[in-house]
Amino acid sequence: MNAEELPMILFTVIGQMSVGSIWILGLIHIYGYAKKLKPETIDRITNAAMYAAGPLLVLGFFAAFFHLGDPFHALNTLRHVGSSWMSREIASGVLYGAVGLFFAACQWMGWFSRAVREVLAALTALAGLLLVITMAGTYYSVETIPAWHNASVWIFFFCSAILTGSLAVGLALMVTWNMQAKRDAGSKSTWAKKLRLISDEPLTGELTAFTTKSLQGISLAAALAGVVILVTYPIYLGWLATGEQAAQDVAHEMQGPVLTTRLILLATVVVLTGVFAFMRARTADKPNRALAWIIGIAFVLAVVSELLGRGLHYEGLWHVGLNTTQYLLGQ
Repeated sequence: MNAEELPMILFTVIGQMSVGSIWILGLIHIYGYAKKLKPETIDRITNAAMYAAGPLLVLGFFAAFFHLGDPFHALNTLRHVGSSWMSREIASGVLYGAVGLFFAACQWMGWFSRAVREVLAALTALAGLLLVITMAGTYYSVETIPAWHNASVWIFFFCSAILTGSLAVGLALMVTWNMQAKRDAGSKSTWAKKLRLISDEPLTGELTAFTTKSLQGISLAAALAGVVILVTYPIYLGWLATGEQAAQDVAHEMQGPVLTTRLILLATVVVLTGVFAFMRARTADKPNRALAWIIGIAFVLAVVSELLGRGLHYEGLWHVGLNTTQYLLGQ
């Protein structure tokens, strides 16, 4: 795996995770409103889980800056937004971060009306969508690289956002749910209270039911995203193997222990989330340590699998007509 691409590997995986977590939180909000739950009940679930979104994007951008020859000239990349997908990617990332930060601050501090905050949430989700689109477009637009100029890039990027984002939110929900239960039992967590991870209000039946339903949906979303990635890989590799020489070389380079490990980890995540996590969440009537471990392990495996997958993505940087030179340089 090319270590030089590590900053971009981290940026794309972590950035997509952040966007995916915002989407999942939005769906949880919509579900709560559809069930006519109290806004305060919905906020107790989603406010704490927002800690899984904002810091992730900041971390991703921090990693991406190391990919630039001179990080202090990063703003120069914004000069060609109209013609450059990379400029659009950076611009959309800045937009997503700015809107998302403002929305998170308003939500945590209770600024403005709920209607205004919901508009900001929708704008954050749309900015995140734009970010993932420009991420995929940056690679897909390079027609001289067959491994990238393929619809699978779009599938892998969007499914990665859903897979890792949903599990990040699920892990945040499990942590705060267990912390709230300990608070109700008499444990004092001043720092968690200040960060609004927990509340002075005890757990209610409505809150527990909402949490378990959210965890069920999160588990199914992660499992479905994982299945789509697993199904896409053989189709993608088959297309490469029957394509031009550069594509065939990439297919040969990809098939090895890294890909095998990536697929095994992903298959494990699908089983953990689609079967064990879903069943545990469906029957849980209180914070469940086993469920927390299942989601936590699934999250770690999913992130490792996506990092390996993104590393394979950059191994596909073989230009048409230049594969012989690239092969010799790689030896």
